[in-house]
Amino acid sequence: MKEEQARKHIHLIMGYSGLLLIGLAVFRNLSVEKDHVEYGILTFGSLFLIVYFKFADDKIGATRKEKAFYRIGLVGVLWMIAFYSN
Repeated sequence: MKEEQARKHIHLIMGYSGLLLIGLAVFRNLSVEKDHVEYGILTFGSLFLIVYFKFADDKIGATRKEKAFYRIGLVGVLWMIAFYSN
């Protein structure tokens, strides 16, 4: 049982770390390019990716508390980077 929990947390960490890296790339690209079409594409792409992650979280059996913890962490880190990068 502990091995299953560890695998679940590893998958959650890897998935949300991937989202974090994508978010960092988006912030960097948007700060350089300033393209309005790109804003729209990235917004919809991010929304679709979030929907997929909600589905994947449910498939691996993440509890509501675990999902909230990782999501709040992701948003917090992205917010801090966006706030302090300007």
